[in-house]
Amino acid sequence: MKMLVNKLEKNKYIRFVSVVAVVLGALITIVSFFGDINNYLDSNIFISKNISEKVNDLSAGQSINYFKQSLGAEKIQNNISEKYSEYIFQYKKVFIQALVNKANNEVIYWAITYCGRNPVIIERQIFSMSAQYTGKKDFLENETFDHSFGNKLFLNKSSFTDIFKNIKGDFRYFISGATANSFAYESVYLGNPSAYQTIIIGVNDICPTSYDDLSIFGFDNNTTQERIEKFRNNSRVNTYGETSPFYGDDVLKLLDAQQFDEPYITFGVDRIKVRYFNE
Repeated sequence: MKMLVNKLEKNKYIRFVSVVAVVLGALITIVSFFGDINNYLDSNIFISKNISEKVNDLSAGQSINYFKQSLGAEKIQNNISEKYSEYIFQYKKVFIQALVNKANNEVIYWAITYCGRNPVIIERQIFSMSAQYTGKKDFLENETFDHSFGNKLFLNKSSFTDIFKNIKGDFRYFISGATANSFAYESVYLGNPSAYQTIIIGVNDICPTSYDDLSIFGFDNNTTQERIEKFRNNSRVNTYGETSPFYGDDVLKLLDAQQFDEPYITFGVDRIKVRYFNE
């Protein structure tokens, strides 16, 4: 046996295979180590990047089961009406609201609210679908298009006008004089160019928000159009929402009823319901 071992040790091919095996083992260990480090950084340090990748896979029209699979179990489930239920998710530093059709578990509307310093990037196909040909070409002779929306929404960084570039939607707001939720949002529906979806952006006061340019309680007698435009230009959008095709009217009716009527939903997750949650 000892002689056999000695012969194997002297065999150059055996030695070569042994060295290769050791090197490969070391490489696998190194790759696995750096993979673990990358996963840790992605999940704990580069949080906004991780959130962006996660939420850009979500869309109105998907099943609520897909949301649960992606985000984990809901924190809260609310009965809104005979037709709709609301689900509230918390994923790292974002809150996600989903309005679900009870009949088929379809998410007819969802909204994400984010307050972090490094912006979460929201990318939607709808942002480029509404481009219109200008009839002009650039210096490289490429046709140029006039985009109704910005290409990307940098959540908690972009303004209303950054994303609603050449359009003005239906702007609504309510500024509470006490402890109720305050909000401001703007909705846009463009028919076929927006894939028959309604896009809603705005501010939810889960994040610290200044409403100095808007009058209290939403009374327009003290809020001029000029002040509204100043708010649209200067305020950072911290909440993005979208509806399934043709569900815009139903969702906006529920949003417009908040603070005033039943049934209703808040714009983004209700601050009062989640304020005791840990991040």
